[in-house]
Amino acid sequence: MTNRSLFERDWAVSPGATVQDIITSRQLLHGDVSAQLDLTLDGLVDLIDGAMPIDQELASRLANLFGPSAPFWIKRDQLFRQQSESSDIRTLASEQAAFLDKLPLRDMKALGWLAPNEGTSTRNSALAFFEDDYGDWRRNGRDIVEAVAFRTSVAHEANAAAVAAWLRQGIVQARAVDCSNWEPGALADAVSSIRPLTRVKDPAEFFPALVELGRKAGVAIVFVRTPTGCRASGATHFSPSGRPIIQLSFRYRSDDHFWFTVFHEIGHLVLHSSSPMFVEGADYISGEEEAEADRFSQNALLSSEMQDELESLGKDFKKVMRFAKRAGISPGIVVGQMQKRGLIRYDQLNFLKVRYDWSQMKAA
Repeated sequence: MTNRSLFERDWAVSPGATVQDIITSRQLLHGDVSAQLDLTLDGLVDLIDGAMPIDQELASRLANLFGPSAPFWIKRDQLFRQQSESSDIRTLASEQAAFLDKLPLRDMKALGWLAPNEGTSTRNSALAFFEDDYGDWRRNGRDIVEAVAFRTSVAHEANAAAVAAWLRQGIVQARAVDCSNWEPGALADAVSSIRPLTRVKDPAEFFPALVELGRKAGVAIVFVRTPTGCRASGATHFSPSGRPIIQLSFRYRSDDHFWFTVFHEIGHLVLHSSSPMFVEGADYISGEEEAEADRFSQNALLSSEMQDELESLGKDFKKVMRFAKRAGISPGIVVGQMQKRGLIRYDQLNFLKVRYDWSQMKAA
């Protein structure tokens, strides 16, 4: 290879690659080259990798050592960086388009998550929805999608972008909750105060009380309806500032499902606060952490002694109601626990469950 051909490289290739080619063709030592260029060995590696921009002083040293001229090296570096930036922009635009294509834009708009800015497209509004600062959509959207996909079971089809949008709306709503400092112990202590709320039938009454108990423990508890493609019943995650969030969807709209989910999410924060995200539902992988949160929820609702009593209740709804009153929880939760344990069928005693409707939740 001639010296001339060494310099005739594609402008999209780092000028440092040309430096390496010259070093190889001339059988030079990297230590000698770095010394003559007044660079450390690490600095020479950065130059070769394209991480070190070439200024006038370095260009002059390169020209003196290798030729052909200082302007050559300056121009070569400028064109390389321009092309690299254009390539990065194209890659970013492609990633952005792929991300937006997966979002449930129609539902996000109908649910009021997107700002109704005149002259702004729905896609641009969706991008702004994920941004606190320019470019944040990658951290607040794409990265959440990847985290959700990691926890999604291969046995089910779930739109991770729809879940990411749902989680992002939870973060947005959590900003309105003025929380105390986060204290896992305080949240665990709040369980005894939360349990009586299960007997309150109207979400407009119990949900503000639940939010207040969470707020005092440093946790933002929010209700967010799920868009198409998201079948989550609840989630535990953290805002970018580190605030813990318990997010509830009322997806099943019955008191047994709802309150079991509440205590399950509390269990995650008490037991697994170092994990950044848990999403509950049929689409998500159940591991040991999920089993631990289930046990926490069961024990929060019923003591071990009272759990043993469930077998004696049978299908007598009056016994179930008296037992629920003694336990301090709703009859529907007792029915749900009995069904889950196989003590009664899933079509029995459902009239004891309280079912919520969306108008009640809007009022809450």
